[in-house]
Amino acid sequence: MPRIAVEVESTVGSAIGGRAEPVGGKGAGAAGWGGWPVGEGHVLDALDAESGSLRALILMCEPALPSVEVAAWPIGVLHLVDGDRDLDELLCVADERCFARVHDLEDLAARHGEPTEWVNSLARLSCGHHYRIVGCGRRDEADRLLAEGHHAYLQLTGCLE
Repeated sequence: MPRIAVEVESTVGSAIGGRAEPVGGKGAGAAGWGGWPVGEGHVLDALDAESGSLRALILMCEPALPSVEVAAWPIGVLHLVDGDRDLDELLCVADERCFARVHDLEDLAARHGEPTEWVNSLARLSCGHHYRIVGCGRRDEADRLLAEGHHAYLQLTGCLE
């Protein structure tokens, strides 16, 4: 499993690693969720199937400011539909001590890390989108998606030998 760099664009609170409901009810702000922050951004040096940025959600111990690069480990893939568009979001954990024992999605299951919680965070990060989960892939699928994305990046930049 390769370590990657994700450039975070935005961050929001989540229930992953915390409570199933926000502290103070449904209207609580991002900090009221009691879980770890989730950032959304793109993987550096990797492209998706349409030659756009490979998108990633990253679970962090502390929120990150926009444009900050965060070292991360891929743990899965979220297969989504947004209207008539299929897309994949790479799921990652930050390279931090608090996630040292997280190697796959199952490692987060006891901490409210189900795919629906990732989508809830993504929906709050991407207003105006209506994501629907169509599947969830394990770490080996994430590794394959990264390898394909990096290969596409190398082809586009002319660096492929």
